[in-house]
Amino acid sequence: MTEDVEHSPATDADIPGARRAPRQARSLDTREKLVTAALELIRTEGYAALSTPLVARRAGVSRGALQYHFASRDDLFVAVRSRLALRLDWGFPVTELAARPLPDRVAWVVDHYWSVLGSDDYVAAMEIRLYERFNGALHAQLCQEMRELAETRHREWVRLFADVSLDTDTLVGVRTYMMDALRGIALRRIEMGPEERVRPALALLKTSLVGLLAE
Repeated sequence: MTEDVEHSPATDADIPGARRAPRQARSLDTREKLVTAALELIRTEGYAALSTPLVARRAGVSRGALQYHFASRDDLFVAVRSRLALRLDWGFPVTELAARPLPDRVAWVVDHYWSVLGSDDYVAAMEIRLYERFNGALHAQLCQEMRELAETRHREWVRLFADVSLDTDTLVGVRTYMMDALRGIALRRIEMGPEERVRPALALLKTSLVGLLAE
């Protein structure tokens, strides 16, 4: 005869997955704080001023926590650069934007990209790129990541303008021209200061893009 054993109901703390979830959330939060702190330091002080102790202090975490997420300063640079690059993502299905008239699509994309490339955070991205060109391993890693992101965005761009008569290579070339132009405008603003008027250049870029895509 077996005894009936009374079992207490399981709580969240008794479930391994439930215990892991809060820890994972805290870990992600710590990582985000560190990346944010590093971004702010690079933006305001430059890459040369960035040190892991300063980042940990600004993020309000221990150096041990920083080392858990980032083994080196270069790892922080990669994380910051990746965050900035991901901000260029459109954030919603291409089909939603593709339903709009051509000038509206062009205007939206240019304005969205400029919200990133024209921001103070882009200065941090430039700081990192100027630094990493002398660091072979970091340069190779960032270039590979940027190439992969560019390929994804090229495909989205081609889908967005699938209704125009241009072939794929030409469409990608138009996108490359747009990005080069936006980076050039951003560099002029960095050199001349935030008061520099860039809206006329952005308007001209939109007009030229519509003309190229409508050929």
